[in-house]
Amino acid sequence: MDLVVDRPHIVFPGGEPVLAAQLATGPLADRLRAVGRLTVHDDLPTPDEAAARLLDADLAIIGTHLTAQSLEQIAGRTRLLAFAGTGAASYIDLPTARRLAITVTNVTGYGDRAVAELALALLLASARGVLDGDAAIRAGDWSGFAGTELFGAKVGVVGVGAVGRAFTALVAALGMRVLVHDVHPVTDLAALAGPDARQVPLDELLATADAVSLHLPLTDATRGLLTAEHLDLLRPGTILVNTARAELIAPGALAARLARGDLRAACDVFDPEPLPADDALLRTPHTVLTPHLGFRTPQALARMAAGAVECVEAFAAGTPVRVVS
Repeated sequence: MDLVVDRPHIVFPGGEPVLAAQLATGPLADRLRAVGRLTVHDDLPTPDEAAARLLDADLAIIGTHLTAQSLEQIAGRTRLLAFAGTGAASYIDLPTARRLAITVTNVTGYGDRAVAELALALLLASARGVLDGDAAIRAGDWSGFAGTELFGAKVGVVGVGAVGRAFTALVAALGMRVLVHDVHPVTDLAALAGPDARQVPLDELLATADAVSLHLPLTDATRGLLTAEHLDLLRPGTILVNTARAELIAPGALAARLARGDLRAACDVFDPEPLPADDALLRTPHTVLTPHLGFRTPQALARMAAGAVECVEAFAAGTPVRVVS
């Protein structure tokens, strides 16, 4: 008599359309089907809808939000949430997942260059008034206005992980003078950004830089790290770029600082996402806002999908996986 072994049900409950397409067909889908039954949804679910789709899932690839209540609904059946990205803490209630013995993994390194390049694009767009220029020419206004050159300007990089390092190399290549702040010593800073680059305390960086770019992960230690008092240190005309996490800045502090009209900001991340139509950030002057585009390149999305599939394969095989703590 043949022994019948149940194959795990692998579910992607919805999210990034490109990711859904990569998981539904092609080599990655074949790899997942070699592990178990596969169900892929191609829309963007609410947390409750995502949880409902995971009720009979043993293993899941996640790219959307799951609340503590959602996790309670799937406890006892779903054993793995392979988060398709790095910042799982922004999307999944990790303490609840740990309590319910649900393993959460993530994918690192897939979008480092893509995010760094967007941060540079936002910095350039803000410095040269690209959006204002586009709006002016469409309105028939050719009067023009002055922008800011970045060569020789001082840029502060807050967080020198993989994305921060990639961004630092890019701005150093433009001839910007680099200041960095990180809890760990950056021992190769001169090789990364030139002999004049310096690692400095956060307050000094904020008070002296012409542009500041945030590249910290969101953790308990970094949530709300930049307070209203920190933003007050920024000099008039400073450009603040955030492609990391909106929650690094204290709630409401950025909109309040921007309302004074003497600061420029370029943001790709928000809290919440999407922004409500009445959010104060939408009414602040001198801003460039993009809808969380940092990781959205074909190359980065392919690496992200492959990394999530690798986590599923490893977990199903009983081999070590990168668990998000």
